[in-house]
Amino acid sequence: MDEIDAQGRQLLTDRPALTKVRLLVFREREPGDVDSDPWFPRLSVTIKRAGSDDTLWRWTTHGLPVDFQEPPPYGEDMLLEKYFELEKPAKSPRGLEAVFLLEPGATNRGKVSKFSASLYLYPNSLEDRGVQVGVLDFTEGLKATAVPLYFRVNFPW
Repeated sequence: MDEIDAQGRQLLTDRPALTKVRLLVFREREPGDVDSDPWFPRLSVTIKRAGSDDTLWRWTTHGLPVDFQEPPPYGEDMLLEKYFELEKPAKSPRGLEAVFLLEPGATNRGKVSKFSASLYLYPNSLEDRGVQVGVLDFTEGLKATAVPLYFRVNFPW
């Protein structure tokens, strides 16, 4: 048991810098709901150092105003998975802040029956063990009349 504890402590001190970001978004509409806004919700995610304006990474599903020449960000699939590089590596998730912003899509008629967004940080490879840095779950649905919503997830110093 002492060997396992020692190995865990060593991982905390010798952890490689976190450089990769994985964003998973699950979005489900009611079957046959063709009137709902396919651009809803507009999701913006930022990773920054808590208490500062030092941004490590930022991403948004789509710009404003909506460019209807482009396909909606969520497409027909229920799962959107994106991979990115951090602009500045982080040694640890401690002292980081994940910020999620949900806004209306192209109209105020948007609604989904389920919505979830999960954010992970990884060291050199996505095959390595990652750290979950933020999760949003709306298991009972979400409507455009309920946004904008702003969420901050802080990590202890």
